[in-house]
Amino acid sequence: MNKLSSSYKNLVDIHCHVLPDIDDGPQDWQQSLEMARVARDNGINTVVTTPHWIQGTSWQPNYKTILEKTDKLNELLSSEKINLKVLPGMEVGISENLVDLLNSGEILTLANSNYVLIEIPFMSLPFGLEEIIFEIISAGYIPLLAHPERNRDLHANPARILDLIERGALTQITTGSLCGDWGENAKDCSMKFANMDAIFSVASDGHSSSSRPPEMLTGLKVLESLIGEDKVLEILTNSEKIITKN
Repeated sequence: MNKLSSSYKNLVDIHCHVLPDIDDGPQDWQQSLEMARVARDNGINTVVTTPHWIQGTSWQPNYKTILEKTDKLNELLSSEKINLKVLPGMEVGISENLVDLLNSGEILTLANSNYVLIEIPFMSLPFGLEEIIFEIISAGYIPLLAHPERNRDLHANPARILDLIERGALTQITTGSLCGDWGENAKDCSMKFANMDAIFSVASDGHSSSSRPPEMLTGLKVLESLIGEDKVLEILTNSEKIITKN
């Protein structure tokens, strides 16, 4: 095991699409287990499963379905002797009644914490995002912005993320972006975020065992080259705090 792997072990992946037949992640339980093996082989010991929840689309899973599938996956992991723990969550698209849905429990936070993973689209930032952030925080939740480095508005003006952070939002960067998996613009933006100290957490955003695997070590190596091991460990600790804040 190389120095990087030994430094970054027992990782928490707070954004991973590992539940089957619920979104664009794995299609069956076998594929979910294959993803789990990849995660474990790459130093991840806890995954928050975050199926897409986008109001008015086919990706609007009932929270009970997510909880039931999470329980079943943990049972399968135990029977297959895969030492990985899966916790429930969602990746939530912006909706007008988001806070009401959070309060009712229809939208799941990450691992039953007060952190809610908000999906940031690839094109323009959502209209009124600042007001939505304010409403989420006023209701006692913490908005965690998923993969903002892939957003075209932020490619054009990366420093805009600092305004969103100032308003109380936090960021979750996809480790693959740091490696160029999402193109040069996302790579450049994620590196600028790193140099601006604008990264709160990182995650794999895994969707399969091959094309988009639950693997973070390669991106962590890039991040370490930018900000140093101590800062990377601090960022990883933030993910640990999320799953224990309940």
